[in-house]
Amino acid sequence: TGENLAYVMYTSGSTGNPKGVMIEHHSVINYLEWMQHKYPLSEKDVVLQKTPFSFDVSVWELFWSIHVGASVSFLPPGGEKDPSIIAEVIKQHQVT
Repeated sequence: TGENLAYVMYTSGSTGNPKGVMIEHHSVINYLEWMQHKYPLSEKDVVLQKTPFSFDVSVWELFWSIHVGASVSFLPPGGEKDPSIIAEVIKQHQVT
């Protein structure tokens, strides 16, 4: 169901102890639907998955594309830190 656990996001631990925040499926779907409404993608689009998987934004980058049938292009590990690699991948994969 929508209330099933999708993933656990750990906070930065401002109190000294990181806390796990449980994110349910319906929360992910609601956000993906909002993004699709605000910034429509189609199956013709190619999205650059640039955020490291240790950040929750990567969930939206990856699953938004899949949710609407768009293609996903990945950077090599550490590529998000190098603008020339990002530009190369955008050009090579025709990221929209």
